[in-house]
Amino acid sequence: MKRILISAIILISSFFLSAEPAVGYSLAPVGEMNAAGSFGALNIALMFSMDRDVHAGDIELSVDISPYGRVFQGVDMRISTPLFAITDHLFNVLFPNVMMWAPRVSVGTLFRMPDDWCMTAGVSPFAFHDTNYVFEFLSPYVLYSITDDKWGWGMYVVRFSYFFGEGGGAS
Repeated sequence: MKRILISAIILISSFFLSAEPAVGYSLAPVGEMNAAGSFGALNIALMFSMDRDVHAGDIELSVDISPYGRVFQGVDMRISTPLFAITDHLFNVLFPNVMMWAPRVSVGTLFRMPDDWCMTAGVSPFAFHDTNYVFEFLSPYVLYSITDDKWGWGMYVVRFSYFFGEGGGAS
């Protein structure tokens, strides 16, 4: 058992030592129906990626800002990762550069005003990335209100993420 544990630690640490981390931001219009009602907002996120080439385990901290009603809608914290990544796909005609098609899944927690704590899970079937950019289209998510014991849902219509620094690009 000790050997398996030590081997796993060495494997995981070698991944993180060889990875090139990156910091970036994300912007997305979002619509949501939750226990408190529905709203539309602009989601602004600060993102951290452990490996800018793969974008596995991306962590984001975001706020939702709305021009209608309550300006500050809430705070989200999520972790997301691609299920797989394919370079040669039929969606390449949509982009001037080669992009990886990498559908993503995410889990997280969020706080919605005035006093609602939720757990969330989402999927981005149309997610594309290279080292500096991630584009996601029509990304639905479900949320469970811990405070009110109710289910809700939301969707990022188009999500644009940019990671600072220089990367190698999709190959």
